[in-house]
Order: sequence, then C-alpha cells, then structure tokens
Amino acid sequence: MELTECIAARKSVREFKRKPVEKEKLQQIVRAALFAPTGMHLYESLHLSVLASHEAVDRFSALVREQTGDARADPAHGAGALIIVSGKRPELPVEYANAACMIENMLLAATDLKLGSLYVHGAINSMRGSEQETAFRALLNLPAEFTPLGSVAIGYCTDDFRPRKQPKNAETGINFIY
Repeated sequence: MELTECIAARKSVREFKRKPVEKEKLQQIVRAALFAPTGMHLYESLHLSVLASHEAVDRFSALVREQTGDARADPAHGAGALIIVSGKRPELPVEYANAACMIENMLLAATDLKLGSLYVHGAINSMRGSEQETAFRALLNLPAEFTPLGSVAIGYCTDDFRPRKQPKNAETGINFIY
C-alpha cells in the first residue's frame, strides 16, 4: 500500500477477532517503531514490551478491571497483541512525543499488514501509582528505570482497509503563511 493510502486507511479498531497475530507480523511492526524519530537520538530512553498473545493481553485487561473496578473493562478490545512503549523520562514532554512517534509508526505498519490497531493510552497511564502497578510491571518484565507511556493494540478485525476519500477531521484550523 502506498504511504498516503495507508494513512487514509488507518483507523481505530475496537473489535478484534480472537485470532493470534503471527510473530513475523509483530516483528515487522516493532521494527517500524525503531525507525521513529527520537529527540536527541536518545533511543536508549525507550523500551518496548510486546504482549504477543491473547492470553498475555487478557492478563493486562484483568489488571485494568481490578484497577478500575469495572468488570467489563477491555481497553485492548480483544486484540491479539499489545505493544507498550515505556520511557526513562516520563517527567519530560519529549518522552511522550518520542513514544507517540513510535506508536504512529506501529499503527501505520499494522494497517499496511491489513491488521487492525488502536492507540491505547489511558489504561496504560492509569496503572501508574495504582495497586496493580507492580503486577503490571511484572507482566511487562519492565526494567525498573522505565515507565509505561502508551501502547498499540493489534489484531485481526472485520473492517476493510480501503483509504477514506475525506478525513474525519474537518474542524482543525489550518493557516498557510507564505
């Protein structure tokens, strides 16, 4: 798929099939993250944790249900994989920008592979300081110096991947200054 078609076809998926995502596809998506720009080339300040099975993603969702008290909470919407981006410097806005660049690359790579994707942010950040944080960090096998910042849910979906003719966004103001 051409880049502009991939951008136009990318959408948030909130219903995934209970079908595993192949290891090779997950590796391609993770590789796309590694091509993301990073402020000051501080690549070592970022870490990726790949929950590569429904069972691992389900363990994450169970922690979210415990944390929120919502027995129906499913922030990954049944995805077959969840890739969490963590950073060493969560107090700096640039760390979130770096994570977002990695996440956008992964969202587009998933679309190119005809996989559905969803940017999952709130559930990741709500774990910080919660009673479930230790279990969450253990699930991710996360080194102590990293803090989860955001993630991408990935899986098979029933949606098609045809590029949209018009963006959903018709509200953002645009000024061209010459």
